[in-house]
Amino acid sequence: MKPFLSLLLAIFPFVLSAQTITESHTHTTTPEAHLFATFVKSFDHGLALTFEEEIRSAPSHRAHTTVALGYTPIPYLNIYAGYTLKLYGNQGWTDPNKYLQHRANVLFTGQVKLGQWNLSLREGVMLDARAGEVDKRVKNQVDFTLRSRLQAVYSIPKTPLGIVAKFEILNTLNAPVAYINSLHNSTLQYTTLHNATQHNTTPHYGQYISELRPELGLQWKINKQHSLTLTYRYNYLYDRALSIDDASGNISLNHKRTTKHLILLAYKLGW
Repeated sequence: MKPFLSLLLAIFPFVLSAQTITESHTHTTTPEAHLFATFVKSFDHGLALTFEEEIRSAPSHRAHTTVALGYTPIPYLNIYAGYTLKLYGNQGWTDPNKYLQHRANVLFTGQVKLGQWNLSLREGVMLDARAGEVDKRVKNQVDFTLRSRLQAVYSIPKTPLGIVAKFEILNTLNAPVAYINSLHNSTLQYTTLHNATQHNTTPHYGQYISELRPELGLQWKINKQHSLTLTYRYNYLYDRALSIDDASGNISLNHKRTTKHLILLAYKLGW
């Protein structure tokens, strides 16, 4: 009897500390529209100052205000550094830590013109900073995202029109995974909506593709200073949303997938 009691006392703390991860998968489809107004002032020596305002319709209810400086040292390369103030209209207006966020962009674009074609490849890093304190187990104070975009613009001969095609990939680089991975070394119950309770030891990685953005549309060069672009974008978004109930120790892990059908209208003034 004593050996049995000793064994029970030995495993009892692990039974009490067992935690449950409830995993769910959601997929939503939403229409959305974005309006862009971009103003570019060009200077000597390849410098340009950009001011851009972007407004997103429901369900985002978001506005982005960007100020950036561009530099083109040679015709085949553009270097861009910008700051964006993001305003979330669906977060309420009582706490600025919720409805305000900050973004910094550093982008490098290689570009070449071949006849009627203008081809470019853009690579860069995007940093999104949250205001106020956050639970570091489930969110970062600053998110790092790698942005990669391939673009082709075909100028239709003898017209002011052009066909625009883009494909962009956003790659999350530092998703917080240390806490959830540490649980796999303890007594852990893993429950999904589709399977019975099981013990799971698969690690989660901090890097994953978070967005895919194929886009196609039409560009109208009104004159040397003014242009309008109307495009359709198929936007696929993926996010791992983690929440923790500290009272029970249980965790909810939701794999959120969203498909957006976007209409984008952009006006650009350059002088």
